[in-house]
Amino acid sequence: MADNIEPDKMDALIQQHIPFIIRMVSSATGRYVSVEHDDAYSIGLSAFAEAVERFDGERGEFLSFAGLVIRSRVITYEKQESSRQKALVSLEAMEENGEVPEAPQRENRELAEEILQYRAELKKFGMTLEDMVEQSPKHRDTRQRAVDAAQTAGEDSETVKMTYAKKKLPIRQVSRLSGLSEKAVKTSKVFILGTMLVFVRKLSGLMSWIRGTRWEHA
Repeated sequence: MADNIEPDKMDALIQQHIPFIIRMVSSATGRYVSVEHDDAYSIGLSAFAEAVERFDGERGEFLSFAGLVIRSRVITYEKQESSRQKALVSLEAMEENGEVPEAPQRENRELAEEILQYRAELKKFGMTLEDMVEQSPKHRDTRQRAVDAAQTAGEDSETVKMTYAKKKLPIRQVSRLSGLSEKAVKTSKVFILGTMLVFVRKLSGLMSWIRGTRWEHA
């Protein structure tokens, strides 16, 4: 609507449109919105301010544009929260089954966040966490060698660059670095690639996890 709008004018504009913001947020969430206790409302406020900054007359009617921005930001936030809660529930289930070492709640939440990041990273390569479970080497020694190869590859900048450029594991390069035969690397390529991403992104919680926990427990 205007470049570098003054804070007091922005506040006044927001106050004027609070009923509209609440209506848009409620529409996006499908529930009653508490102004004081609902994070989605805060997202709606930020989205409205964003709409004010981005709007120009050629976009049409302001409130229509602002409504679209608010709905988009709130829906994205709701999806992220839903995914985060699912990850936490999965982690709690794993803990109940004794599949994750006991740790302070903060550390558990950090691990849940890492799992979300990891799923997103795997998706870039057309992979899922379920693929990692299915492709995990069954023999402990084979799995350990694959983890070692993944770590070596993940710490080599040239290999990382090749992997992200081609969106697949450079088998010959990994074989050369790890000392494994190309056949061995190819056999475990899905697991090696997925594990390599853990080291590339320095997901410390998952690093410790894969060193001591079998992927079939994931």
